[in-house]
Amino acid sequence: MAVVQISRITHRSGVSDNLPQLARGEIGLAVDTRKVYIGNGGSDAPTTENLEILTNRSNVIALADSYTYSDSQIGFNAQTGSTANTPITRSLQNKVDDFASVRDFGAVGDGTTDDTAAINRALYELFAREQIERVRRTLYFPAGDYLVTGVIKIPTYAKLVGEGPESSTIRSTATTGSVAQLADSLQQVDSSVGSSSALRPSYIVVEGLSFEADNDIHSFLVDQAKSCFFTNCSFTGAKTTAPSTVGNVKAAVSITSSTTYTTEHVNFKNCTFSNQSFGVIMDHDMKSVLIDGCYFLTCYKGIKSGENITGSAPAVNGPKSVKVTGSIFDNIYSSGVHVYNGTGFVSAFNIYKDVGNNALGNGNAAVDVIDFNGVSDCYSIGDIFDRPDADVTITKRRIDVGNKNIGMDGANLQIGRFLRQSRATVTLDDNSTKTTGVTFVSNSDNYAVEIEYFIVRNSKYRQGLLRLTHDSTAQVLDDDFNENNGDIGVTFNVSNTSNITTLNYTTTSTGSAGTMYFSSRIIR
Repeated sequence: MAVVQISRITHRSGVSDNLPQLARGEIGLAVDTRKVYIGNGGSDAPTTENLEILTNRSNVIALADSYTYSDSQIGFNAQTGSTANTPITRSLQNKVDDFASVRDFGAVGDGTTDDTAAINRALYELFAREQIERVRRTLYFPAGDYLVTGVIKIPTYAKLVGEGPESSTIRSTATTGSVAQLADSLQQVDSSVGSSSALRPSYIVVEGLSFEADNDIHSFLVDQAKSCFFTNCSFTGAKTTAPSTVGNVKAAVSITSSTTYTTEHVNFKNCTFSNQSFGVIMDHDMKSVLIDGCYFLTCYKGIKSGENITGSAPAVNGPKSVKVTGSIFDNIYSSGVHVYNGTGFVSAFNIYKDVGNNALGNGNAAVDVIDFNGVSDCYSIGDIFDRPDADVTITKRRIDVGNKNIGMDGANLQIGRFLRQSRATVTLDDNSTKTTGVTFVSNSDNYAVEIEYFIVRNSKYRQGLLRLTHDSTAQVLDDDFNENNGDIGVTFNVSNTSNITTLNYTTTSTGSAGTMYFSSRIIR
């Protein structure tokens, strides 16, 4: 419309509490809040009021008080209320507060600023200050390097979510303690857990975060916890190569209990444990720890379980029902898994690559890849080992099951002292004296061997049992068999070199090779 009148704009100033009704078109400045208003009135105005003029001092979020969820991108507006005409409306402030970022509490994540206080403040305000469910929010860590100089205390019911390992990183320069640890509902740790009626560390969820130690401290401490879950996280130490000793016995994750609270039901899924003396340490009493689809890299040992048993709480018997499945162990100086005490440890469908070779690779086997140390009720099922047969000896086995456990990989089944080995087939050349390629270490754990076999040659069949009793100085072989169509023309003998006994064969000249199918068992 055309401008019909130009008037001089007047203005007033004062404190916000004393701001009067401004005349139409009159400007008022509240000097204390630094907000600006303009008067609205007259017979053609819907109401007489002071309207705020938006400036950099205005609280835009507070002013936007009519948010309604619609999701119009799907092609129609969602019905949020009981009817289409009664939608649920919320303020934008209320909507945004559904979600909390650690930066809302002052954390920077630039790799230089000390974010310790800001992160712990966020955790306290969201999960420890008030013990009511409506206060709790997922705490989001935008991608960044969050430098800390003290321990981060993650309380009961906390849920932390980052952008993924190596993207959202909490990195500690401290020289004692750990990068982070679980805390009770009042954010208390260690011997104070549970005091003042606080709930023990429980129902904590951590996703997509890295915890890195710049010095020789634990990357993470799970202490006195119940029902806590870690997904797609990385726990990393300061080592650059696989350490050759236990050092100060620090771990990517240390799991502990107390005389009051036994840790139970803790899950790690798709996590990485690396660059520490140990990937995971579990020496106290605890139960139901699950490690699934994880990666153990550049450690002295992958998992150490139940070593320091004292007979009294919190270390009476050691861990119970620990399961490691679908994981990879690589560049591990000593054993991938070493169980000293406890019951029910299961290693299933894992891949053990360069493990137990003093970080020198195949051809340098030094210790057992999996060492159950004679503990009861431990199992290795379907594990795959890169350690070749040539590296396997009595002290450098793939699996040390002792007398009380079960081990089963692709070719072997061990039940206590019983070892069944599947050897598949051997071609027996015509008119030849050759090795079958089947060998046995001639030491105290392998003195007695039985080989069940079946030979097919020239439409003749033999089923037999070879019994080998041997050591490095003398070897005796007995062949007990039956044939259905006459002499098949095969005899066996053994030879020994460098404490290895080899099964050899001799065939007569019939113009046809044969095939031997067989498996063996070692009687211990």
